[in-house]
Amino acid sequence: MQANARSGTWAEALLSFVQRYPGVHLREIRRRLGIPIGTLDYHLYRLGRQGLVLVRFQGGYKCCYPAVSEVRSGPIPEPEKLLLALLRQPVPRALLLHLYLDGASPPARLAESIDTTASNLSYFLKRLETAGVLVREGQGASRVVRLLEPKRVHEVLLAFPPLEETTVDRFVRFWSELHP
Repeated sequence: MQANARSGTWAEALLSFVQRYPGVHLREIRRRLGIPIGTLDYHLYRLGRQGLVLVRFQGGYKCCYPAVSEVRSGPIPEPEKLLLALLRQPVPRALLLHLYLDGASPPARLAESIDTTASNLSYFLKRLETAGVLVREGQGASRVVRLLEPKRVHEVLLAFPPLEETTVDRFVRFWSELHP
């Protein structure tokens, strides 16, 4: 989705994108809409001053939310904002989807399922546990990871669509499957 002067203003494209994909981070907006980073910062600032967009730093990312969600008919609750920011990132999204669909899993099976390293998995599990989204239970070989509130994850997934896969995303996935 490339925004340009002919398809409306940058601010309109930005506000529409943030409404559709709350929790999306700044660099992803820039990549998806093709808005230069300085222009993006400027319009986020203006939209924020107008009370239309909120920007929060979460997990090292500058995440954007509509001040009033069309889906919620009001502001998005803070715990939901955090969950949305996590669901906009590939590894946390894969972890949460695996746990939602398959239930509690040992860390080794999670790492294999989402095709990540043990250290990367550990990093994201700690972030998700700190955020109050999941819990690690047990010790050693009997350790499992489970969602604290699967119903909440389900509701957020239904209410807010994931970002559409781009041609580049499909190519990278295809290429990585050819060259493991």
